[in-house]
Amino acid sequence: MLKRIPILVGLAVLLLPSSSHAEFPSPPPGAGAWLYETAERVMFEADEGVILRKAASPLAGFTPIGTPLCPSAMLANVPGLAHCTLIGVGRSTLDAQTGNGSTSGTLDVVIDIPSNPSVHVPNLPVISGTFRGAITSVPGLPLLSLAGRFRVGRVDAQTFPGLDSLIGTSVSFTGTFRIPVGPNETSGLCPAACYVVDGSLVPVQNAELSIGFALVRLEIQFGAIEQDRDIEQDRDIEPEPDNEQ
Repeated sequence: MLKRIPILVGLAVLLLPSSSHAEFPSPPPGAGAWLYETAERVMFEADEGVILRKAASPLAGFTPIGTPLCPSAMLANVPGLAHCTLIGVGRSTLDAQTGNGSTSGTLDVVIDIPSNPSVHVPNLPVISGTFRGAITSVPGLPLLSLAGRFRVGRVDAQTFPGLDSLIGTSVSFTGTFRIPVGPNETSGLCPAACYVVDGSLVPVQNAELSIGFALVRLEIQFGAIEQDRDIEQDRDIEPEPDNEQ
């Protein structure tokens, strides 16, 4: 029988897999956050002669302590914290020919709750918000550029009192989607799965695989946190049901 522990979030919180998780992915150099598309659902639609690629993807990843989505206030509850865990859902509408278009979605910073098994994915949000941005294809490379803004909508100020100042703030970001390639796309130079980084093929780590498939990796760099006067316009972004894409 599984041992049940009362959900007392303030008594014990973990924002990362424990150190016993050997498959934690290494951070990409220079990334303020890195996330993975753990799945993707794509549909194509015609709109005035343009073929649109509409997609929805669950996201999961990490951001180091001291970044806008993992503020040092977290250390009050979790001494020694190195990274925070991120989950979300992103949606995009791209021109299928050019690869350019828009994206939006939701993102949470999540913690473990004591009733979870020690190897369970963190799943209780302490910072929640929405994002919007623009995606641009990089010609000739399996890369997409991203620029946008994340807006904080809610925080768990009861568990983390130092987070209440984040309400009503936003942060700009830029990023790169790295689409994995394999032997067929590299004339055999990549024997399994690789990302293209600075013109070189970098092997996908085992921790960057999901049920055997290499995941698209999104690397983010943050701007400065700003007080946001226009937070109302993005407060209610929610992913639409997949059958309405």
